[in-house]
Amino acid sequence: MNNNNNTEEIEKLVIQKLKTINDLELPVSIYELGLIYKTSIENINDEIHVNLEMTTINSSYSDQKSITYLINSSITSINEVDKCNIKFVFTPKWELSMVSEIGMETLRNSHSLNYQM
Repeated sequence: MNNNNNTEEIEKLVIQKLKTINDLELPVSIYELGLIYKTSIENINDEIHVNLEMTTINSSYSDQKSITYLINSSITSINEVDKCNIKFVFTPKWELSMVSEIGMETLRNSHSLNYQM
């Protein structure tokens, strides 16, 4: 398998994992909420590094620390991945239009929300 195909396969695995990690307050994955802005895979000294740029809905430090731990644990559980780097960015500011169709459907069907979309 060449390096480019391997990178594509790892990125697919990363996205699969991100889809299993729910936001700390909403019953929707961080991926479907549109909180992941960018993913990249790098080979550094024969180690595979996954780099994520993401935001949060609530920007408290404790939320960032908790979600960072969950993401790191999940992504580094992929056999090919040696390290996961997470960078929090706040531009562009997250908004409801960034939620995927699957995420919107999950939110609509959630009993934990007291507002209409």
